Amino acid sequence: MLFGKKESITEFVPTFLKEDRSALRKIHEIISRAQNHIYIIYPWITLGEEFIIPFENALSHNDDLEVYLITKLEKEDVFRRLHQLDDVERWKSIFEDNISIKFNNNIHAKMIIVDDKEMIVGSSNLTGSGLGSSRDYEGRPQIEANIYTNDKNALKEGIGFFVRLWSHNTSKEYLDDEYVLSCKSYHLSGIFQKRKKEFNNIIKKEQVLVLDNGTVKFKGILAYKNDNKAYILGKTRKDIAVKYIGNDEILNSSKIGEEVEVSGKLGKIEGFKEFTLRGFSTIKRDYSINHLKSGLSQIRLKGEIVNIENTIELETKFGKNYLTLVKIKDGTGHVILELWGNIIPIERIKEGIHLELTNAYTKLYEGELRLGLQKHDGKIQLLD
Repeated sequence: MLFGKKESITEFVPTFLKEDRSALRKIHEIISRAQNHIYIIYPWITLGEEFIIPFENALSHNDDLEVYLITKLEKEDVFRRLHQLDDVERWKSIFEDNISIKFNNNIHAKMIIVDDKEMIVGSSNLTGSGLGSSRDYEGRPQIEANIYTNDKNALKEGIGFFVRLWSHNTSKEYLDDEYVLSCKSYHLSGIFQKRKKEFNNIIKKEQVLVLDNGTVKFKGILAYKNDNKAYILGKTRKDIAVKYIGNDEILNSSKIGEEVEVSGKLGKIEGFKEFTLRGFSTIKRDYSINHLKSGLSQIRLKGEIVNIENTIELETKFGKNYLTLVKIKDGTGHVILELWGNIIPIERIKEGIHLELTNAYTKLYEGELRLGLQKHDGKIQLLD
């Protein structure tokens, strides 16, 4: 038949390490020929710059091309570099008012629908590893499976799925000030540990001041904050960030995007290996035991020794060390205090002795709240 029914096409478009990048090529292809609208669902986006040229190709067909994006925006993902908001912001600068964004932290689906005519759905995220990037810093290439189709029945179901998700109560409007300016925050500790020369250059460029007493002062752009934690990006290098722990009146009154200055002591490097400053609190330092909770720092507290619970001898790479667990109380309750080494001679730790702690911190150990002294500036004074 000369004018027969157009046959539907279904293709397998995988990512196979760096050897086969069929998925990326097909995504480029269908985006480039978009004329009316693009529906996108991807939890993680760290390869957004790869789509600038296809987007611009599509805009050459129609300046009013509309993009609807549903993505996942959990703040911890942002700082683990699983999601780079810079890419989303770049897309917004291209499409301006013609891009609509919602976030849904329940999604794991990955799909693109173009003009209700063709669709890609599969396991690849819009990331270097998901699309087989040849650049080492984009992550280790993975093996992914995706399907391309222009089958009308499949498209009808796919469009229905997108509309249902877009209108669902778990999909929220994307608000700039709720997240961060940038999530390309390659934490300074990784550079500090592995590339000392580059670290020293950053210190000079960002004017990070390290004082003789161990205090670090840093001036940058406030990118994220909650009750007791903030991330401050570099002023000239937005791809590095300092994590700040502690309460600070200036931070609390500052808005995302404003320039701020923080100072504090370098904290223990753990978890995601952030370059962490434990700040000097200007809000509350005096605590009673019943108001303690995990994650506090710069605590000042007075109490009385109730009992020596245990003394533990530990072997470390520096030799033997001792941990003494002391139960202390005040008029509101009691808590275990950890004393490392010989900060107080054991013979002076006696029941009934009153003490004052300065720059203490709290943590949970096997579900039990404990007090400790900060490494560089923690102090204990016996009052009797």
